[in-house]
Amino acid sequence: MILHYLLFGGLQMENLENEDRFMIYNVDGKSIMVKARLSEEFDFVCSEEECGKRLELHGVIKIVPLQEYWKVLKETVNENEEFHVIETLNPIPLIFEGTVNGKRVKLPVETLQSLARRFVRNFLDL
Repeated sequence: MILHYLLFGGLQMENLENEDRFMIYNVDGKSIMVKARLSEEFDFVCSEEECGKRLELHGVIKIVPLQEYWKVLKETVNENEEFHVIETLNPIPLIFEGTVNGKRVKLPVETLQSLARRFVRNFLDL
């Protein structure tokens, strides 16, 4: 069982065992929302009609040490500067590790709950 609240470097973790929607950043240049369970392998296909190109993901979303998370985040931003806005996240250290169209990747991930809170805070000024 995943602990209800974990602490990593002072970051309080929300209840992750019930979380099933995640945003994966820089999936071949796109942000993709997937339905998955933490630490469980999953497959996801985004059609060419939906994503502009067919994207096939296979892998796992997992909690990693903060140092690994920041490394993955930095590599993502260096590869695609459009994702610089995610540098300011105060995230749960989650990554997607697996394949995108057969290519091995590690990509930063955010829970949908965290994304919604960030949107409300940054864009609605609430």
